[in-house]
Amino acid sequence: MSEPEGVRLLAIGDVHLGTRPGSLPVNLADFGLEVSDLTPEAALSGAVERAIQERVHAVLFAGDVVDSTNARFEALRPLEQAVADLRAEGIRVLAVVGNHDVQALPRLAKKIEGLELIGAGGHWESRVVEVAGRPAVEVVGWSFPQAAVGTSPVDALNREPLAREHAGIPRLGLLHGDLDASAGPYAPFSRAELGAADVDAWLLGHIHKPSLGGGARTGSGQLYGYLGSLVGLNPTETGPHGPWLIRVDAAGNVVPEQLTIAPLRWEHIDLAVGKSESPEDLGDRLLEEAKRVARELNEQGHSPRALGLRVCVVGSTERFDALRKYIEDADWQNHVGQELETVVFIDKVTHALALALDLEQLAQGDDPPALMARKLMVLTRGGAERDALLAEAREQLRSVADESCWRRLERLRDAEDPLSDERLGAALLQSGTSALKALLDQRPAADVPLEAAP
Repeated sequence: MSEPEGVRLLAIGDVHLGTRPGSLPVNLADFGLEVSDLTPEAALSGAVERAIQERVHAVLFAGDVVDSTNARFEALRPLEQAVADLRAEGIRVLAVVGNHDVQALPRLAKKIEGLELIGAGGHWESRVVEVAGRPAVEVVGWSFPQAAVGTSPVDALNREPLAREHAGIPRLGLLHGDLDASAGPYAPFSRAELGAADVDAWLLGHIHKPSLGGGARTGSGQLYGYLGSLVGLNPTETGPHGPWLIRVDAAGNVVPEQLTIAPLRWEHIDLAVGKSESPEDLGDRLLEEAKRVARELNEQGHSPRALGLRVCVVGSTERFDALRKYIEDADWQNHVGQELETVVFIDKVTHALALALDLEQLAQGDDPPALMARKLMVLTRGGAERDALLAEAREQLRSVADESCWRRLERLRDAEDPLSDERLGAALLQSGTSALKALLDQRPAADVPLEAAP
């Protein structure tokens, strides 16, 4: 009897149907583009088209298909259409439930014929995908039974293993949860637990940054990684996004390939300025830089419908105040252009500018500018002194950051810790530079040591 042919699967991470990408410019329509072209619904439609083109045998969803219980009403139509289109081509649709869609996805599965949930109620289950009428791959999965789960589902699987339904075929794990988290409400599990399970490879959901293509393996040799969000939902979700084409042969070899077809892409870049560059020069350069990034992506085979950039302006400048004011006051969302097939826009511009001054010479004095110059040198050089300075600032600001009025911000998808070393260091560097500039403005010009020209 001949060996069964390999199986092709399309694996999709967090879709979050019912949401809209944030931080988009209001004049997209001027470039023939609508917000609806960039949504998770649009990304799902593109993934379904690609699944059909690739003639996959099944599509796997790794949880958080729907953003929330209320979003199920918006999600019904696009998800129903996606499943219907796949079933019409003989493609099965398997899914596990994540923490966001713990109520929504089971309700939708009751309405949508062909949407198969695995591991409902927090119990491990398996499904077998056939190729040419013969078992080709087994998928084991676990679904969130409620929004918060503080114990490891993989530990439960290892304590009560599922017997393989068919000997000799590969087995994939489909799971939504928090890898290597010591605790928390999102089904924390460890790499060691993944390695101890009777599974040949793990496809993970929950973290929106894809990592499956990095080649990470457990100590026992299983490939594992996050599929990432299907499309970047906000400017923090940078880099390539899209579904994964998973090829599995009869020997259990798993070869993942990310299909970077997300309609919207986000990138963060640094833009260096010269010492005497003017705000007017900077404005022109920013949009040209955005177009350059779009051209580079196109050359690499990535042509998103839209590309949003967050730019950090860096460098040593003699025009610190003018550039800082220009960056902080400008309406960057009007900076929109077209490059090849991609609409490019500036989402946000920040700066980490430095004064074109000789800090070491300034720091040799004992007046207020000298003290500030020494603090700035500590911030830029790093080390134990910088750590101590950040710790002191964090202690001073903790009571403000913990005020109840900010708690809603912590629940936002793109929430960042305002007291992290990176954020706090940048804030201190900016405020310290502004303070130094103000102090030096009170000095005679001849007393201010300029940075030596390169």
